[in-house]
Amino acid sequence: MKKLLSFLTTIALILLLTSCEKKEDNPFIGSWENSETTAYGSVVVTLTFRADMTMTMSMAVTVNNQTTTTSTDYTYSYSDTQLTVKETGEPEETTDYMISGNSLVLSLGGMGLTTFTKI
Repeated sequence: MKKLLSFLTTIALILLLTSCEKKEDNPFIGSWENSETTAYGSVVVTLTFRADMTMTMSMAVTVNNQTTTTSTDYTYSYSDTQLTVKETGEPEETTDYMISGNSLVLSLGGMGLTTFTKI
């Protein structure tokens, strides 16, 4: 009887420990960059996601050796397949996404797929 009780207690303990789900880490946290170069110049877009669910999008556009930079702050949320961002005073924007390794692929409306690399 003691062996059976010990065995059942061990099984219950194993089930208890393996059934607890680990809270998933936010896969977006950090900075992601996309750069494009054309005959006219270049554009570098950096997305910085923070744990407090805020994000900054910085853009550096260079034309004729003149660089203009802009920066916009957002709040964000995400599900398994969609990222939603909101700038203060503007409507929410939702896009499909995929993260694989150090690549973040966003489906930007009308612009196709854009790949960002974690930096």
